[in-house]
Order: sequence, then C-alpha cells, then structure tokens
Amino acid sequence: MNRSRALALVLRLTGAAFIVVFALLFLASVTRTDTPELLYRLFAWGDVGDAEEQMLAAVYIVWGACLWIAARAPLQHRLFIDFTIIANLAHAAVMAVQSFTYEGEHAHLWGDVVILVAVMGVLAALWLPVRRQSA
Repeated sequence: MNRSRALALVLRLTGAAFIVVFALLFLASVTRTDTPELLYRLFAWGDVGDAEEQMLAAVYIVWGACLWIAARAPLQHRLFIDFTIIANLAHAAVMAVQSFTYEGEHAHLWGDVVILVAVMGVLAALWLPVRRQSA
C-alpha cells in the first residue's frame, strides 16, 4: 500500500473512530449513564451528563465526518489536516497536565492522552511526507 492510500485509510479510520466513540459518549452523557463504563472512564470528564462533554462530543462527531470527507483528497484539505494533528496534540498536552492535577482523573492519561498521541503520531507520520512532496 502506498503512502497516499495509507493516509486516506488512516484519515477514514480516525474519522470513523471519532464518530463512533463520541456518539457513544454523547448518548451516555445525555442519558446520564456511564455505560459503556470503560469507555466513559477513559474519555469522559466531570459528572455524568455535563453540558461541556456533550458539546465536545458534538464537535468531535462533526470533526470525524470532515476527516472522512478529507480522505478523498487530502492535499485539498491541507490546513484542516494540519489543524487536526496540532489541535489534538495540544488537547492531549492539556489533558496530560489535567490528569495529574485533577483529583481522580489519572485514567485519562491512559485513555485520551495516549490514544490521541498515538493516532496523531501515525497520522503525522503519513501526512507530513505527502504534504512535503506536494509543496
């Protein structure tokens, strides 16, 4: 599989993961349940049903759909893919600090932080060479 096809696949998988994970979290939040419990402990913050987590979930669902669309022609969506990588790494950095400074939130270090860094690392490893070649 060449790098461009691998990039498109990773963009689609990331987009699909954002949609599925955050749709489940959104549903859990609006119904005020922590089910599925493992998913909720790894990704949710604060009290079950917080308005902030519902808004963040809605943003990530849309983000996932946009990643899916961007996979069709990544070079035409250069800024969006750059933003996706940078914003999610910034998000992970803030969450890493919060996982140590907020009482009872250490699980996020292994959920949100590790997963975001790993996924964005793979995406960056595929994206940056393709981006450089097109410049």
